[in-house]
Formats: sequence, C-alpha cells, structure tokens
Amino acid sequence: MMKHWIYSGFLVLMAAALISCAAGLTRDGIDPWLADISGDRAPAINVEGKWQDADVDPNTPFGWGKGVLEQTNGRIEGHIGHYNVTGRVSGNEVYLVFLSGGSVYYTARLEMKEKGLLRGDYFYDDDLEQESGMPMSLEKVE
Repeated sequence: MMKHWIYSGFLVLMAAALISCAAGLTRDGIDPWLADISGDRAPAINVEGKWQDADVDPNTPFGWGKGVLEQTNGRIEGHIGHYNVTGRVSGNEVYLVFLSGGSVYYTARLEMKEKGLLRGDYFYDDDLEQESGMPMSLEKVE
C-alpha cells in the first residue's frame, strides 16, 4: 500500500513538472506575443546584417556566437549561433525569440543606444512579461 502512495505521488509530481514546462512561449504563440510585448510601433532602426556576441569572443563555444538577421519592415528572421531567430523591431527596440528544433528557448529585449550595438536582456521562455532578465549584447560586424 505504501508503494502505491509513493508511486502515485511521483506521478503527480511528474505531471506538475510537465505542465509547468508547457507554460512557456510556444511556436504558435510567437506572433501574438511579439505584437503584444513590442507594442507594434513602426521601426526606427534597421538591424539587417551580420551580428555577434559583444561580450564573449564569438569564436569560442561560449556566449551567443555569430549570426545574420534579415529585416522586412518591422519583422526579423535569421539565426544567432545555434538558434533560429524571429522577432520585431519596434521604435529603437528589438524583440527576439530564440528557437531550436521547433521549441522556444529564450526571448530578448534589446535597444540600440549607439549605432551597431544592441544592449538589453534575454529571458527564459516562460518569462513572458520579461521581468527576470540576464544581460545580453550584440554588435554588428562589417
């Protein structure tokens, strides 16, 4: 009988863990979330081009690495390091979603305060309000 209760408790904990993991941003929710979080303002900057991590040598296995962003009006598509990236430019701010294997891993809110340098924070996929960020910087190359 005791084993039954332990096994049942374990199943409940596993189900709760799976539900909490599913609470993050999903692929289907990216466009509505980007529209909401960015305010959908007209872009004031152009971020098209090659970018790399501004804080960590992009030739090492650490940091974000290098990538390319393409911008069409306010929409962004591309890749940074091992992640596919989609996002929006809204005013001077850039909102990015980092995906791998069809799953969302991170989001970012960056601002261009000086030409060719985006600074701000990145967030785990379940921080939809972008409240608990960690520093991130990307610099334009070429």
